[in-house]
Amino acid sequence: MKKADYFTVVSGAEKKVRCDLCPHRCLLTDGKTGICMVRKNEGGALCSLTYLRPVSTAIDPVEKKPLYHFYPGSTIFSSGPNGCTFKCTFCQNCEISQMVQPTREIPANKFADMIITSKSIGIAYTYSEPYVWFETIMEIGRIVRENGLKNVMVTNGFMEPKPLKDLLTVIDAMNIDIKAINPKFYRKLCKARLEPVLKTCEQVKKNCHLEITNLLIPGENDSEKDIKGIVDYITTNLGKDTPLHFSRYFPRHKMRVLPTSKQSLLSAYEIAKAKLDYVYLGNVETGHGSNTCCPSCNFLMITRNGYTVSIDPHIKKNPATNTASCPKCGYHTNIVIGN
Repeated sequence: MKKADYFTVVSGAEKKVRCDLCPHRCLLTDGKTGICMVRKNEGGALCSLTYLRPVSTAIDPVEKKPLYHFYPGSTIFSSGPNGCTFKCTFCQNCEISQMVQPTREIPANKFADMIITSKSIGIAYTYSEPYVWFETIMEIGRIVRENGLKNVMVTNGFMEPKPLKDLLTVIDAMNIDIKAINPKFYRKLCKARLEPVLKTCEQVKKNCHLEITNLLIPGENDSEKDIKGIVDYITTNLGKDTPLHFSRYFPRHKMRVLPTSKQSLLSAYEIAKAKLDYVYLGNVETGHGSNTCCPSCNFLMITRNGYTVSIDPHIKKNPATNTASCPKCGYHTNIVIGN
């Protein structure tokens, strides 16, 4: 257990504290935990119950995050904690995000060694909601950076601006899940708010690599109006070069709606491609939405078959930014590539 960053002691005999990490701003009496289940008032100080305590570790393809424009074809050490700032009825990882599983603490130096010796590009903080792991990310993230490796977050984006500013000193890329563009969806199905997520997306876009995921749930966020809304938001506020991943929903946790149809995903793909340079489909085999083509001349730059990735060997790399240019027309992309 570690004293948490970002909390305010509320004066009075009840030893109340207010957590300042996420927009819920939970006000906690002694012994109580926040909505996330993993930040607790211990005697008038907020403590992290998950500090250096991963609930899972693995080595994954970076495309699994999903990140398609950040070192495509690479592997990345992946880990995350218990807990989440949302209460999504459709949660796809409810066993670790909505329930507390037993964990053990791993010393920071050992944890970092696991990442370094994995021979991957770095670490993805993922699986549940890694933002509640703030103190761990800041500590491990600095060591990872010092060793020339990368830090990635896969997150719901429900953050406060000041802690996010700290995170962006160590984070190289994020995939943020915009669950819907309708605020009512967030209030009803996530017990949260949309506006802070959008503000996070805009702050992240200015500071590191960003990709967006949208899980399409039939009857909840998959209408033409919903799709056009999220596409228009990305185009206007994040830029048409921001990759958008539509992901197929399957019944999980408390929601029993049937899985997203392939036709719904293909329809969303076509709507989005009218305005965005890069649109992808996940959790489904359609023959569409896996490959990366040049937005200017449509040259096939990266081919994906599941997690097997083939990068055109003639792609040109800008050594100053590590980003790729189309070998056919020279169009400069935001695809970060390795050696």
